[in-house]
Amino acid sequence: MTARSQEGLNGRASGKNIAAIHRYWYPLASLSRRELKKRYATTMLGVSWTVLQPLALLAIYVFVFGFVLRSGRAPEDARHFVLYILTGMLPFLAIAEGLQRACTALREDRALLDRADFPAQVVPAARVFSASVGEAVGLALLVVLAPAFGMPLTGWILMLPVLVAMRVMITCGLAWIVSTLALFVSDLAEVLSFMLTAWLFLTPIFYTANDVPEFLRWTTTMNPLHHLVDAYRSVLLKGEAPFPEGAFVVAWAAAIA
Repeated sequence: MTARSQEGLNGRASGKNIAAIHRYWYPLASLSRRELKKRYATTMLGVSWTVLQPLALLAIYVFVFGFVLRSGRAPEDARHFVLYILTGMLPFLAIAEGLQRACTALREDRALLDRADFPAQVVPAARVFSASVGEAVGLALLVVLAPAFGMPLTGWILMLPVLVAMRVMITCGLAWIVSTLALFVSDLAEVLSFMLTAWLFLTPIFYTANDVPEFLRWTTTMNPLHHLVDAYRSVLLKGEAPFPEGAFVVAWAAAIA
């Protein structure tokens, strides 16, 4: 292959990459910004709620599980339990909010889909990305609080962005499925709300996997949220490698997305 032909191939590859950015990433970024602005357009504090909501959630959990429902725990154990729950709730809330907002995305943005060149998959994905801002703020707070509560961070914390990316992939995959089904099943939004509540309580977030009866342990093995939450807790609270949970998370993300 001559140098000139190689340059031609490289140029075509670069052109395809630029076209992909224009086709997917620019609409995704624009729609995500629009969703954030639309969500807080009628509020007095605007996008400040993206920070205030995680702070309020943290304060509520500290008060309830750190002081009211300590169940005989020592103060240090109660603080650890608060972080344990928060680390599980943040990814779940991001998934739940992303799916609920994506459920009606194709109906609400139908005008965009009338354009033949517009990528339909960007519409639900934008709802997922905009719903991830609260999780990002909450995780930043946990990174600060964990050492203050006696849980020093290790180098494995660098795996957290990778786990968040896997969580976004899982949520996008589910959002594409849900938003498409919602076009044909008008009651899906109501069913989805129930299913998300069931998913929350079937996942070891408020309890440990060891609390699950042995004959039901298979439900946690087949639960992608369980592996995701365990991986978050490994890098944030235990300072350990997210293994084997991380491998399960990658497999689930690839399968669903």
